[in-house]
Order: sequence, then structure tokens, then C-alpha cells
Amino acid sequence: MQPILGLYINLYAALVLLVVLVTLTVKKDFYSFSGILFRNLIILNVFLLIFEGVSHVIDGKDNVVLYYSNYWFNFLLFLLTPLLGAFWAQYIDFKLFSSYKRLKKRWFYLQPFIIGVVFSIVNFIYPVLYTISITNVYERKPFIYIDMGILLLLVSYILYLTYCKRKEIDKIAFYGIVLFVLFPTVGGVIQVFNYGIISLYSMMALGIFSTYIILETINSSKDYLTKLFTRSVAVDYIDSLITKKKDFAVIMIDIDNFKEINDEFGHSIGDLVLIDYANKLLEVFKEDALVSRFGGDEFLIVCKDYCEERVLITKHLLKGKLEEYSKNFTVEFSYGYSFYNKSSNKTNDDILVEADDNMYKDKAINKNYKRRESDR
Repeated sequence: MQPILGLYINLYAALVLLVVLVTLTVKKDFYSFSGILFRNLIILNVFLLIFEGVSHVIDGKDNVVLYYSNYWFNFLLFLLTPLLGAFWAQYIDFKLFSSYKRLKKRWFYLQPFIIGVVFSIVNFIYPVLYTISITNVYERKPFIYIDMGILLLLVSYILYLTYCKRKEIDKIAFYGIVLFVLFPTVGGVIQVFNYGIISLYSMMALGIFSTYIILETINSSKDYLTKLFTRSVAVDYIDSLITKKKDFAVIMIDIDNFKEINDEFGHSIGDLVLIDYANKLLEVFKEDALVSRFGGDEFLIVCKDYCEERVLITKHLLKGKLEEYSKNFTVEFSYGYSFYNKSSNKTNDDILVEADDNMYKDKAINKNYKRRESDR
């Protein structure tokens, strides 16, 4: 790879990461522990991209200042790369387990960094990682493969954890983590076995960018507890269907006795009911509907090409799915719906209000009371 081309690639990757960093800063997305780790990953990766790109360009240029610059840039690369690996492993671990307490016990994530510090200091006395000749030419030494091998063990362990948790995490999050592992691994292997090619940090940047898109952006459209789409996504979807003049149905569902469940069994059980109820909604409506959490114990489902018969069939299917709760408590719900077709002049608000009114009429029948004066 031409040194100047390698520098351009690294600077471009650094620029992309800086855009992500500015975006996250403006959005103030650094309050969570994972957000702090992600910020550290970006900042450290940007520095390493610059260090590597510049050292690649000045390598071989016979100049005293450039000689010392080349030596110190490579010292920082070998010193900080394992720290980047430690931040990377901690970030994925936290995404998988959401436990800061667990991370405090995973001190071995810092082992590659500690070993890297030792190797880098030893390299001053006896070159074990690299040498810079008097003509300013960089050359690898055998211990570099030990250094990279330790990082590879860390990658293997993280891959193992991801595989073990594959059934417990959101599918989108799983693919995001896999890409986050895959890109730097491929980049590192290419760089180790193809002397002169610089790809590790640019591929790490690609991994960070893909993670930002998948985990930090796409997942923001999902409800934190139920993993269903948020209300805003459902409303935007309804707007798009109206704009395209597509036929669709909107179903509004509310759990009737949710307050009683919370009062009697506690909010932790209430949360589990919401999660399980959300899963049952996904089972009933499958792939042909957008299922969202409207708020609290209310859910909004947008279904394309649904007729009234099909809407009522899904209501009976959902009731059947809830029978297993009967041993401890009964989960009942109210069900309202509204339809839109090409000839309709209904707005987004009209559809939601109609579905909401029909849901509360159903609730009034279920509970034998009138919620509004207009209920009949």
C-alpha cells in the first residue's frame, strides 16, 4: 500500500469517527456507562489512526526529527492498541450483560494492555516488538506476534460470549456485535500477515461506525423494556401508508387489569408481563404487521391489508395465547381498531382516535362501566 494512500484512508476513517463523536455529543448520549466506553473507543481510535498514518508516511525518510517521530509514534501504537482492545471488550460485554458489577470482576480485559505496557518499555532496552534503523526504517520483531496473539485470544473470548448469548439478545443487537467483532479481526489478520498494509485501525473504525448505526441508532427506535417499536415509529409508519394511499388497519390494545397486577405482585412482575405480552403480540401478528408499545400498558399495531374478519381472528388468537397465565392471575385486554382505505379522508389523528375510542368501548363492555359520557 502506498504510504500516502494509507494516510488518506486513515484520515478519512478518523473524520467519519469525529462526525459520529460530534453527533453523540450534540445528542448528549454519553450519560450511560456504555456511552462513555463508546466515546473512549472513538477518541482512542482517532488518535491511533493518525499515529499509524503519519508513521507510515515518514517511515524510511532519513531525517533525525522524523526518526524520533517514527519511533515515538510506533511506541504509542503498541502501547495504546491493547487499551483499545480492552475498551472494545468491555463495551461488548456491557452490551451483552448490562452489568457494571460484572465488568469490575473482568479485570483480565486489561491484561493485554498491561502486557503491552511491559513489552513497550522493554522495547526501549531490547527490541522485542520493533526497531527503527538509523535510516528511519521500521522493522517488526517476533514479540509482535505474541502481542497480537493475546488480542486474538481476547477476540475469541468475546466471540464465545456473543455466541452463548445469541438467543437472549435482540437479533439486531446480535448482528451489530458480530460486525463489531468481525471488522477489526479481519483488519488485524490482514495487517499481521501482509507486511506494509495498514488496515487494523481503519477496520476498527468501520466496526465502530457500523455499531453506531446498528446498536446506537437503530435500537433507539425500539422500546427499552419490550423491544417493540416505539410509538413514534408506528406513527411515522401510519403517515407513510396514508401518503402512499395504502389500505391498512390500526389496532389499539390495552391490558385491563395491569394496575392490579402491579399492586398485588409488584412492578418487576408487571414488567415481565409486559415483556411476555409483547412477545405474544409478535407471535400473533408475525412479520406482516408493525407492533409497537404506545405507552404504559397500551400497544399499537399497524397491519397492511387487514380486513375486519382478520382483525377479530387475531383478537381470539391473542386470547388463546394468554390462557397460560390463568394459574396465577388473568391477563385480560381491551381491543379497538380502525381502518384506512384509498377513498378515506382520515388523518393520522383520526385513525388513532377512532381506534382508541373503540378500545375503550370494548373496555367499558369488559368492565361494565362507562369511561366517557359518549360511551354507549
